Amino acid sequence: MSRFRPSKYKTVPLLNTSALPDMVFTLLFFFMIVTHIRTVPVMTQFELPTSKTLQKLEERSLLLYVMVGKDPHQIQFNSEFIDLTSLPEHLQAWKDSIDPDERGEMTAVLKIDKNTPMHIVHQIKRCLREEKILTLHYSGVKLTS
Repeated sequence: MSRFRPSKYKTVPLLNTSALPDMVFTLLFFFMIVTHIRTVPVMTQFELPTSKTLQKLEERSLLLYVMVGKDPHQIQFNSEFIDLTSLPEHLQAWKDSIDPDERGEMTAVLKIDKNTPMHIVHQIKRCLREEKILTLHYSGVKLTS
């Protein structure tokens, strides 16, 4: 009969992984805080109108940026420059890239130079209305007292 002899080497205890989910979520939270959300770069120069009361946009999904700078014939549509005549085609292409269920939540943000003629603003608004983009926000600078 053989006798059981203990090994001369100690056995290694199992690795405790109970803190692993906490570490993973901590890293995930860290990267969510540190990572910047991509925004539309402003490539045109403009001087925004002033106002006494302004409201900050909280929801940033499905935002369309239309910017008109000092040269009112050069319009920045999200991240590219376009002519006012090609705005309807760009609006249609942008609208087609969105899920049909979310199209009711589309919002246009207008950043327009304060010296831009109103007929250009009216043409932009007409194009937005024709594409059923009915929620519209104007950007401005808060008037300091």
